[in-house]
Amino acid sequence: MSALWAPTGGWNEAEPKDRSRARLRAVDKAAPRMARFPFLLVLIGVFGLGMAGLLMLNTTLQNQAFQARTLNREATQLAYVQADLQNRLDAQAAPAELARRASALGMRPNPHPAFLVLPKGKVIGKAVPVTGAEVPSLIVKTPAEIKAERAARVAKKKAEAAEKIAKEKAARAKAAAKKAAEAKKTAAEKKADQKKAAAQKAGKKAAGRGDV
Repeated sequence: MSALWAPTGGWNEAEPKDRSRARLRAVDKAAPRMARFPFLLVLIGVFGLGMAGLLMLNTTLQNQAFQARTLNREATQLAYVQADLQNRLDAQAAPAELARRASALGMRPNPHPAFLVLPKGKVIGKAVPVTGAEVPSLIVKTPAEIKAERAARVAKKKAEAAEKIAKEKAARAKAAAKKAAEAKKTAAEKKADQKKAAAQKAGKKAAGRGDV
């Protein structure tokens, strides 16, 4: 017989029965079950609280969405305003605009400038005052100056036209006076000729009577 199948000492067939009997014990009393109606009330309360919380969450999210949309709209408007201000700033800082404003202040370009070297204080070049007509192509005239020049040109043309009309009137008056003087002279000469002819005629008549 193999050692695996060898019987052990002290084995009794009644021992398992004793062990099974030893494991038996009294069953505990069943736990009391909750009544259905209070359980339904608890479920309804939990469901109501969940729905209320969900409604509050939805309302909060909608308010936040409206605020975000409003803030996005304001940000877009501010971006447009910033772009407009930047364009104005660039236009004001343009060289043509700076030249126009300098011309409006009475500043004129100097073709012979002098430079001051700092901090040494050395002057490079010779400062020469300008009259304003050295570089006329670089002078940017303001609208007021252009308007004043146009008004001056119009006034000059009107003065020239008025002077021309006055000269023409004076020439006409002079011609009329000359013509009147010539007519008067002609009338006086004609009258003198008539008197002379009458005197000659009277002399001939007197001579004819003396011969008779």
